[in-house]
Amino acid sequence: MKKTVVLAIFTLQGNGAERFALTLAKGLIDAGHDAHIIYFKPIIDLPVPDGVQLHYFDYRRYRILPKFMRSAVACAAFDRFVMREIGMPDLVLSNLYPVDLILHKSKLPNVHLVIHNTMSEEYRSASATQLSHLKQIYQSKPCIGVSQGVTNDFLALFGKDSDIQTIYNPIDADAIIIDADAYQPPYQGYMVHVGKFKQQKRHDILIRAYAKSKRLKPLVLVGTGPLLEQNKQLVHELGLDGQVIFAGFQKNPYPWIKHADIMVIASDFEGFSIAILESIVLDTPVISTDCPSGPAEILPSQNLVPVQDIESLAQKMDEACQAPMQFQSSPKIWFNLPATVQKYLNLISS
Repeated sequence: MKKTVVLAIFTLQGNGAERFALTLAKGLIDAGHDAHIIYFKPIIDLPVPDGVQLHYFDYRRYRILPKFMRSAVACAAFDRFVMREIGMPDLVLSNLYPVDLILHKSKLPNVHLVIHNTMSEEYRSASATQLSHLKQIYQSKPCIGVSQGVTNDFLALFGKDSDIQTIYNPIDADAIIIDADAYQPPYQGYMVHVGKFKQQKRHDILIRAYAKSKRLKPLVLVGTGPLLEQNKQLVHELGLDGQVIFAGFQKNPYPWIKHADIMVIASDFEGFSIAILESIVLDTPVISTDCPSGPAEILPSQNLVPVQDIESLAQKMDEACQAPMQFQSSPKIWFNLPATVQKYLNLISS
C-alpha cells in the first residue's frame, strides 16, 4: 500500500542532513510511495530528484512572536499546513534542531526526530538549563540516530530510557556513480575534502597537517561556509597558496571525489559522514580522524588517526599518497538506499 512520508528540514542547502532528506525521498519514490519535503527557508542549492514534492512553509512570519510561544504557534500552523497541502501523513521525519524545536509539539501521527550529529559534542558548552531544554524536546518524540555512535551518545546524554533506534544514513550508489561522470574537474592527482567550512570539520587541522606533510599532492577543499575566509588566510600564512585549492560549493561534488586520489576527513565529530560512503562507492580511498561518531563504523582502523593529531594526520596523508590502494574500503550492505527506505517504512507499522 502506498505510504505518504513527510520530511521536514529548514533549508535545502548543501549539507549532510539536506542530502539525507533528498536521498531518502528519492528512495521512497522509487519504492512506489509519496515523498514530500517541507522546507522552512526558501534556499534550494541541491538538485531535487524527480517525483519529490516540495512545499515551502514560511516560518519567517512566526519570528516576530515571543520565544516562549513561538514554537507552539508555528507547530500548530505546520500541522494545518500539512493537512491542507498533503493530507494525513503516515510518517513525519523532522531534521535538525530548528525544526525539531517546532515539530516536537506536533499532533500529527508518527512524528520522529532524526538525530544527525553527536549531540554531546555539538552542545559541549551548553548549560544545565539548555540541556534540560534539549532533553524536553528529544524525549517528547521517538528519535532516529543516523549511526550507532550517535545513538549511544544520545542515550548517554539524555538517559538510557530514551526512545531512539539506529537507522544508518543511506546513499544512492547508482545515482552517485552516474553524477560522478557529469564533468571533469580542472585538476588531477589531488587529495580532496568535501564539507562546509564550520568548526566541527576542522579545516584548520587539515591545513596544518598538510603543511607538515610532504605535500605529495595538492589539497582541494570543496565547500563554503562561515570559516572559509579564515581558512584562506591560514593557507596564505603557511605559504600554501597554489598547493591548497579552494573549489567553492559544488552542487554536484561527485566528480571531484571520483577523480581525487584520496579523500581526507579531519573532523572533531560527525553524525555519520556521508562523504566517506560516497568516496567508497566511487573507489576513492579515505583517511579520517577517529572522531565520534561514524568513521570507525565504516572504515578499518588503519584508515583512522586520533582527533586533532596534526602529526599523525600528516603522516597518514603521506602514506595514502604513496600507497592509496592500501586505504580502499568496500561499502556495507546496510548503507544501501532500498534497505534504509524499508527500515523507515517499518516505523509506520511499529
